[in-house]
Amino acid sequence: MKPIWKWVIGVITSLLIIVIVGAWYLGRHWKPILDAQIKEAVIKSTDSLYVIGYDDLNFNLITGNASIKSLRLTVDSARYAELERQHQAPDNAYNIRIENLRIRSFHPRRILTDRRLQIDDITIDTPSIHILNKYHAYNDTIVIKRDTQTLYQRISSILNEVSVGNVHFNDIHFKFSKKTDTAINETVLNNLNVKVSDILIDSASQFDSTRFYHTRAIDVDVPGFRYETPDSFYYVSFDRLQIATLYKQVTLTGFKYAPRMSKEEFYKRKKMAKDMAVIAFPTIRLEDIDLQRFVNNQNIHAGSLHIDSGTVLISNDLRYPKHPTDKIGKSPHQLLLKMKQSLKIDSVVLNNVDISYAEVSRKYQKEGKITFDRTNGVFYNVTNDSLALIENKTMTADLTTYLMDIGKLDVEFAFDMLDKRGAYTYKGLLGPMNGRPLNRIVIPLLNAEVANANIKRVSFDVSADDYRSRGSLRFDYNNMRLNLLTTEENGKKGSMKVVSFLANSFIINDSNPDANGKYHTGRINYTRPHTYSFFKTVWQSLLQGIKECAGVSPEREQKIMNAAEDAKKVKEKTGGFFKRVFRKKDKGNDDRD
Repeated sequence: MKPIWKWVIGVITSLLIIVIVGAWYLGRHWKPILDAQIKEAVIKSTDSLYVIGYDDLNFNLITGNASIKSLRLTVDSARYAELERQHQAPDNAYNIRIENLRIRSFHPRRILTDRRLQIDDITIDTPSIHILNKYHAYNDTIVIKRDTQTLYQRISSILNEVSVGNVHFNDIHFKFSKKTDTAINETVLNNLNVKVSDILIDSASQFDSTRFYHTRAIDVDVPGFRYETPDSFYYVSFDRLQIATLYKQVTLTGFKYAPRMSKEEFYKRKKMAKDMAVIAFPTIRLEDIDLQRFVNNQNIHAGSLHIDSGTVLISNDLRYPKHPTDKIGKSPHQLLLKMKQSLKIDSVVLNNVDISYAEVSRKYQKEGKITFDRTNGVFYNVTNDSLALIENKTMTADLTTYLMDIGKLDVEFAFDMLDKRGAYTYKGLLGPMNGRPLNRIVIPLLNAEVANANIKRVSFDVSADDYRSRGSLRFDYNNMRLNLLTTEENGKKGSMKVVSFLANSFIINDSNPDANGKYHTGRINYTRPHTYSFFKTVWQSLLQGIKECAGVSPEREQKIMNAAEDAKKVKEKTGGFFKRVFRKKDKGNDDRD
């Protein structure tokens, strides 16, 4: 080997030894300097409110790797109390703990040569974040001077670029404690996972609309959550929440809103007749959501909301007293308009949702139930945004469902969102079905029975507002027979045959057109009681039209009620008479024996 190559190898070897030894030396001796600078920077930037600490800090200039173990950022309680006395304390205080923070390949050479901080990966294991919220009235009057500089403008004097390949937050534990004068309410989320991909801060990325806060994608995974309402009656839970900023999508699985106790216990504690709701949706998916708007203003603007299958069960128990309230101005579209949070969803899509309403009769002590099964449809222009409503003030709904899981019902709603009287219209068509399945609600609530009814179709077209409903209804049917029922002494239902015969023969039309060939159209002109809800008003309006088609005018309806009462009295009198006669006869026979 030529001497010159020996010299070259010797020089390179010497330089490598110098670099390695130098890096080792700097790593050991810069650590206390870096430690002091970090702690001083935190104290200065937070006005001594926070203290930082950790068990170990390691970094390697050659590999570009670094790690911090047991990192802690804690609030100084004495300093916080002092700021409260000075009316300078913030509403939120943070306590953060990270078990392990690892940085891989931060390329220190590029910082020196190009002023570019490039990091391949950052991993943050088991971060615990506790936010303590305490309201201070003086913060409402403080005017915060807003920094209008972009993030790049803030760092441009030091660095030309900051880029990070991936940041992993593993197993996050989050707790939010809201302190009031009387109690502390806590919200806890455990086992959260967050992945942030492709962070870039430079002169161009600050204008890149495809990025979300300088990131290409953020994926959030919340495995489960349960929240109990302050009134202690309900809970809200879900199995998993997933947020994907790249696809502008939020997916909620296993959603449930339900009472925390049985139905019987619910009404015992409520001590009043009030709707009880049980709502369960396996999947709720929000697509094309404007996450930037949501983060900035908590406004929900999205392209579509999909509810895939699920159940909505509403029930009431009229054996308990009612506390009527004024329902004027509280229809669904009016409540949407009154929401403080801005909402704009182009379409809400229902897919195979089962809806039911059950009610226990005060008079007959039995539960009646009506169901709308396999409901599909779309609500369009679901919004309370004032600018959107200037362009289109109408929210519409096009729905298809199956009444009692048999009769196909198509309904269209149109809501005028800007009308001061809450104007809306609805029209629909119920296809052929047998009327006997309606006994599930008719018998318990009306003590009557549909013995037979061949429903060919029901169509309706109604215009309504807060105070009145007007429209028409067509009810095509034949072979309708009703049985009026009475309760026997043994608790079983018995048919009032004579009264039923009179009602079917002289009061109720058994078909439409009737036996004389006359077709009856239901005219709807219904005045809404102020205590009636939107859905009850819709039902009562349609019922008015159905009665008129069946020939049950208010006068005829009163005749049925009078006939039923008279039959009951006759039965009591004649039943007592025959009982006395046969009892005497039997006694006489006994004497002769």
